[in-house]
Order: sequence, then structure tokens, then C-alpha cells
Amino acid sequence: MKKNGLRNLLATLVSLVTLLVFCVTPAYALSTADVTITATPEWLSMTNSVDNWTMGSVAEATTYWWSATGAQPASNPFNAGDMLSTISNLGSVLSDVKIHGHNFTAAGGAWALDVDGSPGADNVSIKYGITGENVTTMHYLTLSDVEIVDSIAATVGTMKWCMNLLTGTFTAGSNQTGVVTLNIFKHV
Repeated sequence: MKKNGLRNLLATLVSLVTLLVFCVTPAYALSTADVTITATPEWLSMTNSVDNWTMGSVAEATTYWWSATGAQPASNPFNAGDMLSTISNLGSVLSDVKIHGHNFTAAGGAWALDVDGSPGADNVSIKYGITGENVTTMHYLTLSDVEIVDSIAATVGTMKWCMNLLTGTFTAGSNQTGVVTLNIFKHV
């Protein structure tokens, strides 16, 4: 009887262990599901067709033009043919373009950017205008971003523009280097 009791106990334990193995073993999936993500990035990109203005010698209290003819445009308002440079939006979104200037640099006696049109000693004023404006509606360049173009179309949008520079008086004869910066932003 001892043998049978032990045998029965052993059989019961084997059955219980087998049952536990099947109950505790997790079920595994036999297939998977994917989610495909498609995204189109927005990007900003622009060009400015003319990126240099070499003036040579300049006189005091004189206005110089960066325009198609190198002189004040005759048409009023300005037409595309008056303008020297073209801003092009090469990005993927409707954009705005902002402009700002920098004080000039020189080995000695660098010019400061005057923002009200009355440059004094070692100052210059720069004005900019776009197609459709005229001499009286041109804007003074400042050291902070100001919008020059609003809502320029993506990939094909362009705007033509020009500038003039009014010199003040000079206290030094050093070569001057100035920079005008254009920045593109997503239109909001």
C-alpha cells in the first residue's frame, strides 16, 4: 500500500506540475501590426540675387543708389525694372522676410548706422524699398529686424528691392565695410 500511495502521490504531483506549466506559460502572438508614418517637413530657404555693393570712393553728405541703374529710380511707384536685387523664397511655406543693418567696421573711424536720415560725423543712413513703393515711402534700415516682405509665396515667391546710402561727414579715411542682413521666417 505504501508503494501505491507513493505512486498515486507521484502521479498527482506530475499532473499538478504539468497543469501549472500550461496555465502559467504566457501565450505568444503569431503576427505583428505596423504603423507607417509619413511626414513632409517644412523648411525655410531664400536667396538674394545680388549680394555685393562695391561703391569705391564716396563723398560726404551724398546719396548713392543700389538700383538697376545706379541712380534714383525715375518711376513712381518703383517697378520691377528699377530694382537691383530679387529675394526668392525657395522654402516650402508662405514666409516673411526681415531686414536689418550693422554698424560698419574699419581699421579706424568706423561708421555707425544712423536710423533717422540725418547722419552726422562718421554716420551713414541706409534706406530700402521694394517694388510698388517710391522714394518717399522707403524705410530706414535699423539694427533690429524689420519686415521687408510680407507673405512671400512658397517655392516661387519673389520680391525685387533696392537701397540707397546717405553719407554723413568723415573724420577718418579708412575703408568701411557694412553688412545688410536678410532673414526668412514662416508667415504666421
